[in-house]
Amino acid sequence: MTGRRGWLVLIVAAVLVFLFFGAGTAYSLLTPDYAFADGELLGEAAILTGSLALAAFGARRLHAPDVRLRDQVPDFGAWLPGREGSHGEGRVDLDAQTARLRRTALVATAIAGAWALLFASGLAAVIAADRAAADLLATGVHAEGTVLSVEEPARGAPTMWVRYHTPGASWTEEIVRDSGRDYHEGETVTVVYDPADPAHVRTTLEANGSQVVGWLAVAALVAGFLALPFAASAAWGWWRRARAVAETGWRIATVTVVPRVQRGQWIEAAYRDGSGIGLRCVPSLHRPGELARRRAWVGGWGRQMVVLFPYGPDKPGPQHVPVLAAGPRAQPMSPVR
Repeated sequence: MTGRRGWLVLIVAAVLVFLFFGAGTAYSLLTPDYAFADGELLGEAAILTGSLALAAFGARRLHAPDVRLRDQVPDFGAWLPGREGSHGEGRVDLDAQTARLRRTALVATAIAGAWALLFASGLAAVIAADRAAADLLATGVHAEGTVLSVEEPARGAPTMWVRYHTPGASWTEEIVRDSGRDYHEGETVTVVYDPADPAHVRTTLEANGSQVVGWLAVAALVAGFLALPFAASAAWGWWRRARAVAETGWRIATVTVVPRVQRGQWIEAAYRDGSGIGLRCVPSLHRPGELARRRAWVGGWGRQMVVLFPYGPDKPGPQHVPVLAAGPRAQPMSPVR
């Protein structure tokens, strides 16, 4: 399991690197006045290609044990008993639950897509804000301004109040300081204002973007950056489980949910033929609920297994819980009666 975790960490790290440099490259390409240094664009392309290739290689290595397991147990005998006899098909529509797994995978894919959209929206908002500030600097009217006061609030960005004059009017506006430069009262600065809206102002050094929009954009960018790899991994896992269960079908079992301090919840399943298997719950919003011994169904194989409870812990109706096998099924265990 350590090796599997290592490959998973490698994949997530590679995807994060790809997203980070992809966002930076997109920002650079979409900023009109940005000039690439010699070899910078080629270097970023190499990093993007390398991180994507590393993620693909890690995914292949992560999937390799599953391929070997599938080749070794083509009849799924190491994980599920044979199909002979009834497996409680009349109590739950098992075909409908197999189809429902595919819908769960679709929902997980939609959630991953929403995180991707949030990441892209945050990046687009950051680029748009920078472009608006650059446009004002390029097209606005330059005027002399005087710093009236410098503010250092306990919360929020540091600001300063600046007075400047336009033809026929005098203006006093608050300007956000984000350049890191120190100012003092009475200092002269060059302001740049929009002639159609003189209150829309910046200085030659301070972009004076909207702090609310800026924080929202950065929050969306960071949230999408951190959540997208895990959401994509969850969607991929549900698709693999849906395919595995579609191939194996379901087997009825008596399951006991027990706690494991170091590795989370554990499910012990006893099949009707007397064999049994230990299943570890995968981190998911689909949880088995309170400790109990009850009837359920098991499908899939190896690391792509699902326990189907006839009712969920918090709501009526069948509940899918993703699990992975701790090892092949063994005998004897108490059979389902």
